[in-house]
Amino acid sequence: MKPSLLCVLILVCTAGSQAAFYGEQGAALPHAGSASAVYDATSFAIMLRRIAGVLQKKPSPVQMTALRDSLPESWTVSTSDRTYSVSTEQLRNELAAKSSTKAKVWVDHLATEMESFSTAKAIDTRETRAELEHILARPEFTGVRPPTPWELLRQRITDWLERQLDKIFRAIGRHPIGGEILFWLIILAGVGGIALALIRYLASRDRMNALTKGESMVTARLWQEWIRAAREAANRGDFREAVHSAYWAGIVKLEDVGALPRDRTKTPREYLGLVTQEPATALASAPPVREPLAALTSRLERVWYANRGAGPEDFRESLKQLEALGCRLE
Repeated sequence: MKPSLLCVLILVCTAGSQAAFYGEQGAALPHAGSASAVYDATSFAIMLRRIAGVLQKKPSPVQMTALRDSLPESWTVSTSDRTYSVSTEQLRNELAAKSSTKAKVWVDHLATEMESFSTAKAIDTRETRAELEHILARPEFTGVRPPTPWELLRQRITDWLERQLDKIFRAIGRHPIGGEILFWLIILAGVGGIALALIRYLASRDRMNALTKGESMVTARLWQEWIRAAREAANRGDFREAVHSAYWAGIVKLEDVGALPRDRTKTPREYLGLVTQEPATALASAPPVREPLAALTSRLERVWYANRGAGPEDFRESLKQLEALGCRLE
């Protein structure tokens, strides 16, 4: 055989064997990912299972070297919680040591972890949702709702007041003397309010005591004695007492003639409601009593109960009403 032909045959055989080797190697290697690829938990587990399948077939040292060279320094795995970077250093070290068994164990373990993570995440989401719905179904959460416009407005007003009070207290902190003055003014205002309420309470009790004392004396006096007491009060300038005595003179007079019952539990307005526009049969010839009693009652309420001032004119008008009721004035 000629030398030139022999060289051609050697070159062809060498090229064919290399092509067969690299073709077999390319078919045996899975896609091991790249540094820029981003996986989710499921796709990452699938890729790991493919690598484990190759390692299970006991690849040759050359194939293990090729697989190691195809691996990136780390894989990027993104989940709903965060993004993880999984280093391939351990796997590359095992492949460099030509230990396919240890490399497969490492890949299987990582794949199992990723598959269990995906399953646990799905179960945890369903369980959390179910637990949340169970909690919200309890009676104490039936009234849970967004705030109403009124509640939002009230909250804004409260926040505004808190800010204003905070400004006031800060200003007081910068001026201690002014703060002390304001403190004592608040104390004085509080004491004054309490004192005013106590004075009003005692004054109302005095008026009630005076009214009770007057009613207790009604049973012991005739209408003539009431008129005499009214004149004596007017002579000493106590026209308030004079109007009061004149009123009771009219009440006792009406009791004597039967126009009113002898009942000291009645109020002046109740006495006025008991009389009629027309007198009873026994008083057919007497003038009506409602109008003069109404005048006496109105004056008593204004002077005695409302504690307004009374003068000589009030007393003279009371005497005129007594005459209209049939009282003879001496």
